[in-house]
Amino acid sequence: MEEKKLGFLIANLFNDYTNYMNSYLKEMDLTLSQTRVLLVLALNNGVSIDYLAEKANIGKSSVTKSVKILEKKGFLTKEIDPEDNRRKIVKITKKGKEIQKAALQINNEIEESIISKIGENEIKTLKEQLITLDELIKN
Repeated sequence: MEEKKLGFLIANLFNDYTNYMNSYLKEMDLTLSQTRVLLVLALNNGVSIDYLAEKANIGKSSVTKSVKILEKKGFLTKEIDPEDNRRKIVKITKKGKEIQKAALQINNEIEESIISKIGENEIKTLKEQLITLDELIKN
C-alpha cells in the first residue's frame, strides 16, 4: 500500500473536519466560517474585518460575507471606526453572544469526544506538532 503524502492527509482532515463541524452547526443555521468569526469575537470584540480575517485565518472576502450574513441574523453590528471613518468595527450583539456560547459548546464537545478517543497527552502532542507545522509552512 502506498504511503499517503502529508499534504494529502492534511487536506483530507481539513475537509472531513469542515464537513463534521458543518453538520453540527447546520442546526444553528451557521457555517464553520461564520462560527470562526464569532469565536474570534469571543476573545476580541469590536475589531476590524482585517483583524477578523487574520485571527480566523480566513480570506477577507469570506469574512466580509460571513459578517454580512451574521449581521442580517442580528448577531453582529458594524459601526464606523471613530479613529478611521473608512474602516468598520464589528461588534457582537446580545443575540450573537447567545449563539456564540452555543457554538463554543459544540466546539468543546467535539474536542472532548476526540480527546476521549485518542487521549489527552496525544492531543497535546498533536496540537504542538500542528502549531510547529503551521509555523514552518508560513515561513
